Parts: sequence; C-alpha cells; structure tokens
Amino acid sequence: MKAQMNNLGVKTLQLLNWVFFVVMIAANYLAVALPLNHKTTGQLSDQYPNLFVPAPLTFSIWGVIYLLLFWFCVKQSKSMFQRNVDPATGETVRSIGLGFVTTCFLNASWICLWHFEYIAISVVVMVLLLAQLVQINRKIDGIAPALTLGSRVALKAPFGLYLGWICIATIANVTAYLVSLGWTGNEVSWASTMVVIGAIVTGIALNILRNGYLSLSVLWAFTGILIARHQAAEYHRILVWATVFAMLLVVGALAIELLRSLFRKTIIRPFPPQQRTYISQVETSQ
Repeated sequence: MKAQMNNLGVKTLQLLNWVFFVVMIAANYLAVALPLNHKTTGQLSDQYPNLFVPAPLTFSIWGVIYLLLFWFCVKQSKSMFQRNVDPATGETVRSIGLGFVTTCFLNASWICLWHFEYIAISVVVMVLLLAQLVQINRKIDGIAPALTLGSRVALKAPFGLYLGWICIATIANVTAYLVSLGWTGNEVSWASTMVVIGAIVTGIALNILRNGYLSLSVLWAFTGILIARHQAAEYHRILVWATVFAMLLVVGALAIELLRSLFRKTIIRPFPPQQRTYISQVETSQ
C-alpha cells in the first residue's frame, strides 16, 4: 500500500510538471503574440534603458532554456503510464518535488507583472524564482551522482542554464526598477560593479552546486553586454573592461570546477532500501 501511494505521488508530480510547463510556455507566447498590455517584452525593456541590458540577440537563450526544460519534462515522464515507477525517475521527481511547478508559476507571474508594469512586485517574484532555482540545483547536486550520465545532463543542463540566466536577469530587473524610480546614479560604475558581482556570485554558485552549465548562460549574458556596448553610440571603456574581467573570473571558476570533477572518487551506493533494484555509480567530493 505504501509503495502504491509513493507511486501515485510521483505520477501526480509528473503530471503537474507538464501542466505548469505548458502554462509557462503559453504565458510567454501570449506575451509576444497579443502582446500583453499592448507592449512586447522588448518594448518594455526599452522604457527603462540602462547599461546592464545586453544586446537583443542575447535573449534567444530563452529558446534554449525552454527546449532543455521540455527535455527534462520528457525524461521525468519515464514509466508515467506504467504501474511501477522507475526507481531513478521516482527519486528524481520526489527530490525536486513541487520545485519545478513553482518555477513555472513564478515565471508566468513575472511575465504578467512585467507587462502590466508592476516593476517593484516583479523584482520580488524574480528573487523568489532565483531562490527556487538555487534550491532545485542543490537537490540535483544531491541526487545526480546516483544517476546515469544522460539523466544527470537532463537535470543539470536546463536548471543550470536557467539559474545562471536568472542570476543576471535579477540584477537587470533591479536596475530597471531603479530607473523607473528616476534613479540618476553613475550608470557606468553601477553596471561595472554589478557585472563583477555577478561573476563572483557565479563562481561561488559553481563551487557549491557543482554545475558548470550555469556559467555558460552568464558568459552568454556578458557577451551580450559587450555587443551592446560596441553597438551603442557611447563605448564606455570601463564597463567593457569590467565585463571582460568578469568573464575571465567565470571561466576560471568553470575551469576549477572541471578540474575538481576529475579528482572526485566514485563509490557504489544504491538508492534507499525500497529502491535497491537500482544501483549506480556515486560520486563524492574529496
């Protein structure tokens, strides 16, 4: 009976993950197709000009993130329509719990708030999304060693890229809010400082979460900032060099994580007793 209840719980989460993923994609599509409040996301961003906003091309990463999240939804659906839940899939779905559902809800909520120009509340929602993604990545780090390589990539790639991008998006959201308040501070100093802080936070996150994918979206965002500066009427050399320095910090953090991964020991450990049919390689830090 307990096993049946566990299976039901996993299948419910699998279904909810799909439902809220579709809701999130629909909200993002309608924001562009309608558009919501008669303004596109880009038009709203242009209302709050600041030096931290990357080139428009950079935002294409959302397509990659959503495709990878779709891949996650497909992978987590294994044995969804079978009586017994695949042990590895069950462990993954239970560990993430309602985390993915929450991120989809927050993502869709942010889109609505941004389009209807509730900028202050959108910052709060963005911070909550960031916190939830950190939590999901922590859970992934806990279970990833007990999964196959394909399953690890299906988890770490989407949520790592997502987290890295939202780290930068949060800073951009805060900056847009300050601009909406009529902030007249030194834009170059602010943007330069935020770029370096973003790089430092990325390095710390890489060290704690052991997910190199998050650095890729951060590097892409910084590349977008460089492109925007080269295309702009004003060059702002200090910001450009700060961004290059920040990129070097992120690359260094990624290199350290890759080296650390090569020297991690492996041991054999099964999933919990009720799932002892699934045994796999487990990595542990030195």
